[in-house]
Amino acid sequence: MKNHKKIWLGLTLLALAVAACIPFGWGVGQSEFSTGRYASNGERIYFTGSGVNGRISYTGGDSGGGMMGGGGMMGSGQLACVNCHGADGRGGQHTMYMTTMDAPDIRWSALTEAEAEHGDEGEHGDEGHGMEHPPYDEEAFKQAVTQGLDPGGDSLDPAMPRWQMSEQDLADLIAYLKTLS
Repeated sequence: MKNHKKIWLGLTLLALAVAACIPFGWGVGQSEFSTGRYASNGERIYFTGSGVNGRISYTGGDSGGGMMGGGGMMGSGQLACVNCHGADGRGGQHTMYMTTMDAPDIRWSALTEAEAEHGDEGEHGDEGHGMEHPPYDEEAFKQAVTQGLDPGGDSLDPAMPRWQMSEQDLADLIAYLKTLS
């Protein structure tokens, strides 16, 4: 009996030691992006697509190829702003699922410039010239994120997901974008 207690105690200590080495959030429905890792809710949204109330749902964003199944990334991946616009928000050209995309610079300073261009091809086929539109303000940005419309009322590229974000999450995301330089 005494050996059983020692074995039980040893296994318990081993389990606690292993548990202490596992990053917070594993095994409870979170990815490697734990919620305690970010300085603000806006930063968490930008990097993980999750807010304080969990995963933020979206539609679209399949870059025209249908490979993301109408709003979900292939392989049940989790889409977030950083996937296309980069860690610094500057965007740029990248390939996702064999489709080349040109993601715009979404730093607040770039969005609110007097003359802005968004993407390589406008809705009316002005290929290679970019779509000019008025600068973004907070309301226009919210419209872009939730409805896929730029400040001029034109549709954004179909690769841009339409997020179902709360007013608070939108405000927090905007606050984060204002910190990017």
